[in-house]
Amino acid sequence: MAATKEKIEIFLSYLSETHTKCLALYDLISIQPRTDETDVRILVNINEVFTYFHSVRVFYYSNEALAQNKTEPFFDAFEDFYFELKQVFLHEDTNIALLYKKLDVMKSSFEELTNWFNVL
Repeated sequence: MAATKEKIEIFLSYLSETHTKCLALYDLISIQPRTDETDVRILVNINEVFTYFHSVRVFYYSNEALAQNKTEPFFDAFEDFYFELKQVFLHEDTNIALLYKKLDVMKSSFEELTNWFNVL
């Protein structure tokens, strides 16, 4: 069963929004020096992006037609970014460049998916 065009568009829209939310988080966490208010905003956004990502995965796995594609690299890239984000947020790692690199991998994975689905 092939994925319908509508489901593909919805799915790609969700992935795009996930990346956009991660980009906003990167911007927030890059602010130096961080204040308590900034940390609260970051924490709320970390929770929001993880919840949103989880919803995307539920949508993906609940649509068998979508599960036939090459989405795992994007999911893996998100998880790598999310792990590094928590490390930077908790001051266990201060390598903001590595965090950006993981965000860039997510972007590349998304671009590969749009090519795979033949959607711009």
